[in-house]
Amino acid sequence: MTKFLLHKGLGYSTVHQIGDYLRSYGTGRHWIERYRGDIFVFVSDRADEVILRTKFSSLLDAVNDTEMNGIRRR
Repeated sequence: MTKFLLHKGLGYSTVHQIGDYLRSYGTGRHWIERYRGDIFVFVSDRADEVILRTKFSSLLDAVNDTEMNGIRRR
């Protein structure tokens, strides 16, 4: 599973755009969570991860929970 953080200032319309793209061109196995004002996109399939890292890299940052220790990294 890979976790991505949506950039600040972007909202649910962007999340819907990403979700629609993943359903159309990926496996569609993803979910969205909101936590303390941040929006996260989770994917469980490598094909969806590649899509997010290439097509949506300007909107999302990959997050490694072990590196964060409660601090947002960009």
